Amino acid sequence: MVDASLQRGISPQFVQQLLPDGILNPILERVRHDDTLGLEIRNGHIEIYYRGTRILGIYEQPGGERFETKSDESYFGEDVEYRLTRRRKPRHTITDVEHARAWANALPDYKQATDVRLALHPKLEREYRQQVMRDNSRHATGEVSDYLIVDVDYAQPAQLFAEQEPAYRFDMIGFRWPAAGHARGSGVVTPVIIEMKVGDAALASRPTALDSADTLPGLAKRVRDIERFLTPKPRKSTSKPYELMCRELRSVFETKRQLGLPSVPRRMADLEIAEISRRPEVLFVIANHQPSSTILARELREIPPRKRADYYIATVSYAGYGLFADNMKPLDDCIGQLP
Repeated sequence: MVDASLQRGISPQFVQQLLPDGILNPILERVRHDDTLGLEIRNGHIEIYYRGTRILGIYEQPGGERFETKSDESYFGEDVEYRLTRRRKPRHTITDVEHARAWANALPDYKQATDVRLALHPKLEREYRQQVMRDNSRHATGEVSDYLIVDVDYAQPAQLFAEQEPAYRFDMIGFRWPAAGHARGSGVVTPVIIEMKVGDAALASRPTALDSADTLPGLAKRVRDIERFLTPKPRKSTSKPYELMCRELRSVFETKRQLGLPSVPRRMADLEIAEISRRPEVLFVIANHQPSSTILARELREIPPRKRADYYIATVSYAGYGLFADNMKPLDDCIGQLP
């Protein structure tokens, strides 16, 4: 059974079907051996990502021995400007290892179709998110990064809690490991909410239309959203949405580690989470900012007061997306340096 209190999680039967001797193992092995793919845990299903785009969803059916698949077949449609030919589409329902192997072998077709689609309709922010996740989990940089991305496109529906009116959606969530002042082996971690902004236009919290009360998710709006997400009810020390996010972070991390996914660095293979800090960090990762643009300065002046988390803007000494604690610039410092 999936833990009903969580919005992120798959059943033990689902996990076993992904492991060796399970019918889904060919798909897991393809992801483990292709560093352009990512496997994300959802509510009773998993999703395979490529360049930040979901190319395959796999949904457990009652009994844990049948799995339905979802994929975007429009990428191969007649209206595509550069239409691709492909092998025969695998079965919609996976009931044995050969069906799963057919999907594993078909993933290159879906990757190529995604390449063509994104050339026509770029989704750079999604693509960069997956790159941030890869840089901080795989290869040499992932082994030394101070931050671990556990989930992308994290969401909590609006109806989840009685006091929670809007839905919450964050680009990435994860841990700072170790927490400040602790050794990595201590198991003390700090939850982190990470927002990715690509290009100066993405920084501004402007109305979606002239007569609309809705606001685009620029820096100031994201700070307001996060503060609301973290604000507890009276006489409570932490909010229910934040407590749920922390439980899901731990659960998804453990599931990914059990699956042997390379998105969990080797250095964390045997580490246990002993304690989760009550106060989170919020990182803004800003890509392709033009120094001569005034948008960032204007947006920083509009950022509201912050009480519930420690806010930072990620900086680098050289190009790249490795996240290191020494390169985090407090948001207050950025605001204080404005002319």
